[in-house]
Amino acid sequence: MKIWTVSNQKGGVGKTTTVVSLAGLLSSWGFRTLVVDLDPHGSLTSYFKMNPDEIEMSVYNLFHDTGQKKANINPRAYIQKTEFDGLSILPASTAIATLDRQVAALGGMGLVISHALKKVSNDYDYVIIDSPPMLGILMINALAACHHIIIPPLS
Repeated sequence: MKIWTVSNQKGGVGKTTTVVSLAGLLSSWGFRTLVVDLDPHGSLTSYFKMNPDEIEMSVYNLFHDTGQKKANINPRAYIQKTEFDGLSILPASTAIATLDRQVAALGGMGLVISHALKKVSNDYDYVIIDSPPMLGILMINALAACHHIIIPPLS
């Protein structure tokens, strides 16, 4: 499984558009593709016709359950299929905007996404992570989990 993060500290540079384009291309070529929405705006989640305000199982829940030290966390429970063949999403909910404050006192939260992706490594050929436009626990997770970083240039 190859993991790419699309990252830039500035918003509005095309991170989500890059993720959608790459994921669409890879899945159309027959690669099993997972996209991970770590942006509190939830634009990637919204693109796949999911409302970030109404998501029941999301990145937020994965972090929350990990922080609560729940045993045997199965990342597949948080991943949802999209309407496109071979393309799944680990969606964002608006609650992820509060994660930095909530996990500040907890140790080991910088590898939540990395550990989750290891558990589904046989399920996907590619993972593409849409990172937030700011430094924090979500950006740390995006960068720690990936093999390659794509940085859309500022225009």
